[in-house]
Amino acid sequence: MEERGLDPISLAMIANVSPTTVKRWLDGSFEPRHKNLARLADALNVSDNYLLGRA
Repeated sequence: MEERGLDPISLAMIANVSPTTVKRWLDGSFEPRHKNLARLADALNVSDNYLLGRA
């Protein structure tokens, strides 16, 4: 995330979710929904599977 120049607030804006939701994604409390996962993958220039730890 930092490598792409993004912070949690920027990621929240991209995914159209609250910063609290991004914090929960980052600390592993829960995974993003499919539509948000695709937005995050695009923003970070990685695959959905990479974000889910499957790549």
